[in-house]
Amino acid sequence: MISIIIVLLIVGLCFYLGILYTNQMILTIGYAIGMLFFISLFEVIYRYFTLKCYLDVPISMTEQGRPVNVIIRIRNKSMLPAGKVEVKIENRNVFQKRRKIQRLVITDVSLGESKHTTQIQLKGAGCHDILLTQVKIHSLFGMININKKYKVFSSVLILPEVYPMNVQISENVRNFLGDADVYDEFRPGHDTSEMFEIREYREKDKLQNVHWKLSAKMDKLMVKESSLPKACAVVLMLELHPLQMKRRSQKEGDASEYLNMQASLSYTLMDQKCPHFVVWYSTETEDIRRIRVDDEESFYLFLDAYLREAIPSKIDVREEYRQKYKSEWYLHDIKINEKLEIYQNGAFVTKFDKKKIKDECEKLELLL
Repeated sequence: MISIIIVLLIVGLCFYLGILYTNQMILTIGYAIGMLFFISLFEVIYRYFTLKCYLDVPISMTEQGRPVNVIIRIRNKSMLPAGKVEVKIENRNVFQKRRKIQRLVITDVSLGESKHTTQIQLKGAGCHDILLTQVKIHSLFGMININKKYKVFSSVLILPEVYPMNVQISENVRNFLGDADVYDEFRPGHDTSEMFEIREYREKDKLQNVHWKLSAKMDKLMVKESSLPKACAVVLMLELHPLQMKRRSQKEGDASEYLNMQASLSYTLMDQKCPHFVVWYSTETEDIRRIRVDDEESFYLFLDAYLREAIPSKIDVREEYRQKYKSEWYLHDIKINEKLEIYQNGAFVTKFDKKKIKDECEKLELLL
């Protein structure tokens, strides 16, 4: 719009000076610029409707510190190649509320569809939304340009860094018996509502466990074994308050350190064969959400779900969880908040220094 106003002012000035001084040369220049202006104006309006832009991000998840390739696809439906195109790309971190703007200048837009690749450095763990928000179309003569608004986006997850932690798992936790919807695939248990297997009768087996109908059919005693619920003795609670988040988002890395802490603790528990629930308040469902983590697949499923949600809230996660799951029994709950504090069963354990978080994670001694 500014370029159009400038050109109109130049044309007007040429006509004014040409008429004022009766100078044919200045009038001719004004006519020439005016003709080029209307041709360019028609061209950029035509390009506005014939150029389509799309954004592709080949990967959906990566580690911290690695640049991400962003592909801009431009579809030129006209009969002629287009002039210069300037693409505006925004990067927003869902957790840290940052916004970074990058512009990609494409000097030659050929007929049909063309692909143009640029790299974006994403800082900090979390879910990064990469948005194509604007395309500036320049005329072939470079005289004027017009902006076309877009709302095209793709998301990339930057995984938290996992630090080693010293967490000791007690026998009470390892042998914890409780109700669960998941059952052990290798060991029988006490839950009679779910059958583990049917096998031949052994000495010391109880007669009440004999499967009489199948025994009569097989002509030998067969015994039913119950399943063992894979209950979680540990609940990891993630709590992030919006006001603290807003203040801390001005300093680079604070949200990443919080995410690194919770990912490190969950990974350590998983690595030590300690099934656990990870719990947070979801602003999407406006309710407590939890995911069971007992292997690497479920660990990354938890990260994928957690990082994609904008979760700052004033909710007391521990209290809400205890209210929602009143009938469930567990041995330990661990809460991590945005101040990098750890609480165990409601009692304060330690606060991490964000500048020494990796070293302090290694020195942490947590007994469960």
